Amino acid sequence: MHQPKGDPTPLREATSNLSTIGEQLHEARAHLNMSVQALADTSGISTGMISQIERGLANPSVNTISKLASALGLQLGIFFEPRSQTDQELVVRKGQRRRIGIPDPNFVYELLVPDLNRTLEFVWVESAPGTSTENSPFQHEGEECGLVLQGTLEVHLGEEVYVLEAGDSIVFDSSRPHWYRNIGSERVLSVWAVTPPTF
Repeated sequence: MHQPKGDPTPLREATSNLSTIGEQLHEARAHLNMSVQALADTSGISTGMISQIERGLANPSVNTISKLASALGLQLGIFFEPRSQTDQELVVRKGQRRRIGIPDPNFVYELLVPDLNRTLEFVWVESAPGTSTENSPFQHEGEECGLVLQGTLEVHLGEEVYVLEAGDSIVFDSSRPHWYRNIGSERVLSVWAVTPPTF
């Protein structure tokens, strides 16, 4: 999708995020004295992709970063935490939510808690009509619960499919592969609680 002329800010933010993720990935790997090949073997991500991410040249999916974080023994959120962050605040204002992941107009992930340094992750999620995470299903330790606030969300849990309308909620063991599809004509707004944190 093309950025509007005269407004390069989103592009700068995306580039900055890619660079930060790459730097933190490289630092975490170096700290463990792990080679690119060893990380590739452990995570299932190719050496070429890892190299491009570390150099800020690739736009990895959340699932790809999750696999790399898991292979390094880290929580995914460490790649998106501002380095100067403090965790003294208890309230997260609507206009101050921290974005998780690479900027994408089709998907929005925002933290509803100040940070990921706790036992519960609480996330605001938006998805555009027709979008899905089928190509990068989630699978991780723990349990999660979601509540749809607007729209119609199709939840795929293993071989099972559930359709949630506004006001519906679901809870499941997140070690089962799961992914989502917006099957309605409006943007889906939902909130998700996950324990332990995975982002």
